Amino acid sequence: MSRTTPSPGQGLRLMWPLARHGRSFFLASAALAFAGTVCQLIPYWAIYHALNAVVQGTTSHEQLRTDVLLALGGVVGMAGLLGAATWTSHRAAFATLEHLRLSIGERLGRVPLGQLTRRRSGEIQRVVNDDVERLESFLAHAVPDLISTAGVLFGTTAWLLWVDWRMGLVSLSVVVVSLPLMIRGANLGADKTAAYGAAMATMNGSMVEFVRGLPVIRTFHRSSDPFAETSAAIRAATGFQAEWGRQLVPTYTLFYTLLASNVVVIVPAGLWMWQAGSLGTADLLLFLIVGLGYTSSLMKLMQLVTQLGRLGLGAAMITDLGNLPVLPQPAEAAPLGRPQVEVTDVHFAHLDMEGRPHQALSGVSFRAEPGTMTAIVGPSGAGKSTLASLICRFWDVDEGQVSVGGADVRQMPFDQLMSQIAFVLQDTFLFDDTIEANLRLARPDATPEELHEAARAARAHDFITALPEGYRTRIGSRGARLSGGEQQRLSIARALLKDAPIIVLDEATAYVDPENEAALQEALSSLVQGRTLIVVAHRLSTVVGADQILVMDAGRIVERGRHSELVAADGLYARLWDAFDGEALQPSIDITEKTR
Repeated sequence: MSRTTPSPGQGLRLMWPLARHGRSFFLASAALAFAGTVCQLIPYWAIYHALNAVVQGTTSHEQLRTDVLLALGGVVGMAGLLGAATWTSHRAAFATLEHLRLSIGERLGRVPLGQLTRRRSGEIQRVVNDDVERLESFLAHAVPDLISTAGVLFGTTAWLLWVDWRMGLVSLSVVVVSLPLMIRGANLGADKTAAYGAAMATMNGSMVEFVRGLPVIRTFHRSSDPFAETSAAIRAATGFQAEWGRQLVPTYTLFYTLLASNVVVIVPAGLWMWQAGSLGTADLLLFLIVGLGYTSSLMKLMQLVTQLGRLGLGAAMITDLGNLPVLPQPAEAAPLGRPQVEVTDVHFAHLDMEGRPHQALSGVSFRAEPGTMTAIVGPSGAGKSTLASLICRFWDVDEGQVSVGGADVRQMPFDQLMSQIAFVLQDTFLFDDTIEANLRLARPDATPEELHEAARAARAHDFITALPEGYRTRIGSRGARLSGGEQQRLSIARALLKDAPIIVLDEATAYVDPENEAALQEALSSLVQGRTLIVVAHRLSTVVGADQILVMDAGRIVERGRHSELVAADGLYARLWDAFDGEALQPSIDITEKTR
C-alpha cells in the first residue's frame, strides 16, 4: 500500500499518541530542557556584560567575579539540566518501545492470519524492529534536542534584536535567504521517503525469503544466479538511494554553505556600524561571537524537523499494525459437548497480495467424530489448508458455520478454542532451545515422564535419547539440527503433550522419508485414540487407513469415503493415487490436466 510522507507537523501528531505511556516524562524532559537552554545562554550574557563594563570603564573585581561565577553556574546548570532532560526522555522512550512491541505482539496474536499472510515476510519485522527502534531513538533525543535547539535559536535571535535591531536583522538575513532552500530540501525528502521505505521493505522481505529458502534453493535451483531476485531488490534500493542523494546534495550543499557564509554579512556590517560610532565595541564582539555561531542551531533544527516527517511515516505504519482488525471474542466460554468437528455449508474468500478477493471454499460440509481420523486430500490449491485453518478460526467464514464440541467457533473465546485443538503445521516452528523446552510450550507443567510418554507415542523418543544430551539437546534455529521427519515427529509429540481432544495436522507428513513413514503412521494411530484427528495429507500412503477421506478440488469436496471406496470409484482420488509412487506425488505429473 503506497503512502505519502507526512509533513513534520503531521509526523509529530502521529508520534505523540504512540508515546502516551511516557508523556509525563516527556513533558518533564521538555521542562528540564527549557531550563537548561536558559542556563546555556547565561554564560554568553555574563561575558557580554563583563565586556561591556570593560569597554565603558566601569568594571570592578567584584563585578568580574560575579560574571565569572554566573558563567560557571550557567555551564554547570546547563550540563545538569540537559543531562537530566536526556535521562528522562530516554526513560520515556524505553517505556514507549516496550509498550509498542508488547502491544503489537499481543495484537498480532489476535489478528486473522489472512491479514498477515498478505504482507511480505520482512514487512512486519521491519515495522516491529526498525521503525519502533528508530522511533525510540528519536524520542530519546528529540525532546531535549528540539527544545534546547529551538530555545537557543529563538532566544539568541530575540537577544540580538534587543541589543541592536539593525545587526539583528543583518544576522537574520542569511537565514531568510536560505529558508526557501530548507523548504525545498524538506519537500524533496518528504516526496521520496515513502518510496524509499517501500524499496527497503521489498529488499528486507526478499532477504528474509532468500535466507529461509536456502535449503530449497540449493537443492532445486538450476539457474546460474539463485540470488538474482534478492540482488535485484538490493540494487533497486541502492539505486534509489543514489538517485535520491543526487537530488538532495545540491540543495543541501547550497543551504549549509549559505548559513556558514553569514560571516561575509555580519563582519562588514558590524565593522561599518562600529566605525560610524553607532555600534558599541561590546555589541560588535557579541555579534561576532554569537551571531556567527547561532546559525548552527538552525542547521540542527532542520535535521530534526526533517526527521519528523520521515519518522511520521514509520509511526503511521506502527499505528496501522497496532490497529489491525482482530477476531471478535465472546466474554464467556461456550458450553461444549463431545469433541466433534462439524463444518456446515462453509463459503470463504480471502484476499491475495494485491487485495483482490479469491474464492477459496464453496459449500463445504463434513463432520469428524471423536476417535476417528478424517483425511483431507486434493491437488495443490484445492483449499485443504484453508479449510483446516478455518477449523482453528484463523479466519472467520463468510457463510456457513464451523462448530467444535457443538459450539460455533465464533461463540468461543480464543483460549477455550485453543484448549480444544492442537494444530501442527507443515512448516514446523521450533525455537532455538532444547527439545524439552520446545515440548513444554504445549504444557509447561508437564512432568519428565509425561514428556517421554508423548515422545514415545510420536515415535520421537528413540532419536531424542540417541542425541548427545537427550532432551536437553539444543536444536538450533527452527530446529535446524534435526531432519524434516524428526521435526515433524517432535511437533506431533508437542501436540500429544497438549492433550487436546482435537488434533489438526496440516501437511505434517510432507517431509517424512520412507524409513520414518511407518513410525509416523504409528504416531498417527496413537493420535486417533480417544481424539478427533483431522489430517491434511500430502502423502496419500499415510491416510490409507483414515475413517473418511475428503477429496477437494477448486474449493469444494468432490468425493468422500474410505480409501478402497474412492479407488473403486475411479474419480479424482483414484487419479491422485495412481500418480502417487509410494513416497510422494510426482512433480512431473500435471494433476490439474489429469483431472479435467
